[in-house]
Amino acid sequence: MKEPRNPFRLRASEHIESDTTFLHLFGPGMLDLLPKERLLENIRILRSAPGGGKTSLMRLFTPSVLLALHAYRTRNECRELYQRMQELGVIDESGPRLLGVMLSCARNYAALTDMGFDQGRQERLLFGLLNARIVLATLRGALALKGHAYPGDLYRLSIVPSPVAEPPHGVLLPCSGKEIYDWAMRLETMVCEALDSFGSPRVESLPGHDTLMGLMFMRPESITLDGSPVAERMLLLLDDVNKLSNLQRKLLLQTVIDLRSPTGIWIAERFEALSADEMLSSGATEGRDYESVIPLEQVRRRGKKKQFEKLVLNIADRRARSAADVEINSFGSCLQDSLDGTEWQQTFVHAFEVVRDRVITLAGTQTRFQEWVAERQVMDGTPREQAIAWRALEILIEREKRNSQQELDFALSVDELEDKDDSAVNTAAEIFLAYEFGIPYYFGPSKLAAIASSNIEQFLSLAGDEFEELISSVLINKNKPAALTPERQQAILKKAAQSRLDDIPRRVRYGREVRDFIESIGMFSRWMTDQPTAPNDPGVNGIAISMADRERLTDHNYLKMRPDKEKLARILASAIAHNLLEPVLNYKCKGEMWMVLNLNRLLCVHFHLPLNYGKFKEQTLDTLCNWMEQGFNRPKKGMGSLL
Repeated sequence: MKEPRNPFRLRASEHIESDTTFLHLFGPGMLDLLPKERLLENIRILRSAPGGGKTSLMRLFTPSVLLALHAYRTRNECRELYQRMQELGVIDESGPRLLGVMLSCARNYAALTDMGFDQGRQERLLFGLLNARIVLATLRGALALKGHAYPGDLYRLSIVPSPVAEPPHGVLLPCSGKEIYDWAMRLETMVCEALDSFGSPRVESLPGHDTLMGLMFMRPESITLDGSPVAERMLLLLDDVNKLSNLQRKLLLQTVIDLRSPTGIWIAERFEALSADEMLSSGATEGRDYESVIPLEQVRRRGKKKQFEKLVLNIADRRARSAADVEINSFGSCLQDSLDGTEWQQTFVHAFEVVRDRVITLAGTQTRFQEWVAERQVMDGTPREQAIAWRALEILIEREKRNSQQELDFALSVDELEDKDDSAVNTAAEIFLAYEFGIPYYFGPSKLAAIASSNIEQFLSLAGDEFEELISSVLINKNKPAALTPERQQAILKKAAQSRLDDIPRRVRYGREVRDFIESIGMFSRWMTDQPTAPNDPGVNGIAISMADRERLTDHNYLKMRPDKEKLARILASAIAHNLLEPVLNYKCKGEMWMVLNLNRLLCVHFHLPLNYGKFKEQTLDTLCNWMEQGFNRPKKGMGSLL
């Protein structure tokens, strides 16, 4: 396969045809999302917004990828991944030890609900089609794992009876792989013909099953090749479960739970498949029926900040190295992350002078602030450091002037200034300066990783936009090192943020209402962040509702009598499902428990907000309903600029 010009554009796993390319682009840090114990046993449910990395994780465990990983295990780009898969018991020096059978639920299944049959017959058709395809995928995978041809070598496979389940009707065990293949092909053909029929097929002729009996063939002792087990373990990987109808999805989940199959089963689905009350709940139900539900973005947010950054920058380096037209070994090193160069010095000098004069005027002749102002006037540092220091002082003086004791004109000491002048105040000062004087704030590899909001596809999209400009600059001037200035990085990210906001009505359920609601949160956050005293330094970038209000939004009886709250629940659920709002449950603040809803970090770029977490303002459901219908209107008092 010819290497692409911009490998960041290869975002969906299924669009990367070559297993070798897939391995070269796969970041081993993705495996950090998975639990270390009993990984290949019981049920694992992978949930995320679009682009969270579910399909890539599943594909890693399929036969062709495992075989490629074994073949390239000594290469630098595959060595770490091979070692980690070896630790999981998936592969060793002799080859793959696992047969992973991957099946997409995006084909035909939902159409079964449109055939006009009663619920019982629809369920039988669903299980019939799933069983046929599970069997066919297992046979194909078994031969692929051993390097044999499909379907030509099916005769070498043998299927033996299960000690705990009866074989489906029409299957006599033991039998050859060819015989079970013929049975599964007939079953799939009959269901598909019923789907394609212009008339209504006779009920008595419909095929189907009452459960997932195809799992009985997915046991190491049930299927052999030339008399030897195909693999030590087997794993069923069901992707795109969100493509099923709501009833089909619930039926499938309940069935795999009830079966308690010894075969590991992974189920991947987007959050959008969940109902509003499910989406507003924890999103991570755990108990004896589920080994674990793994909400990918939320798991990343719970981890260390640098862990996701390391993952995506590793992926970025891998993609940069595989580009066809340029030689770039480190993507992050191409993103300038400092404003200390000569090109911004004059801007900072101007900012420093303007803010210094403003602070001196603000302080006036009061004894109260004279030591603070004097300390700033003698401080050393670059123009940038001095501009930030004076802007931070402006914030602190604004706070003191609003203090209830401001009529007392006693001198504030330098020690008091140092106690108040913390990193949060300085970050707020930096954001204020950037907004007022047109100085870049969103640049550098660390900020790019933060702006991805724990979503792989969002990172690849943003990095791809930046890499495209890097390619162009290198091709125009091959003698100049590849580099993107902070100004260009921010311009690219601002454009992407605007595009993301504008695209919500097209890509998101209840999209227009969701967009308007997100605008309200963003405008409110901008207004709060712009307050002269920076009360929630370094700024606000989210809201919160009480856990009691969250419970009300999941109560059908409560919502039935309050259509405005029901609409709010739908909008919040849709925004969370698409990673536009990032939820944190049971956040303790002011003696109460809250559900925090942080804006997606890319949207923070649009509204020029800080990228940190934990800075929000509590809101009532009535206030949010008002925003939902009328938008956020800046209060007349309190000042603060808006976009």
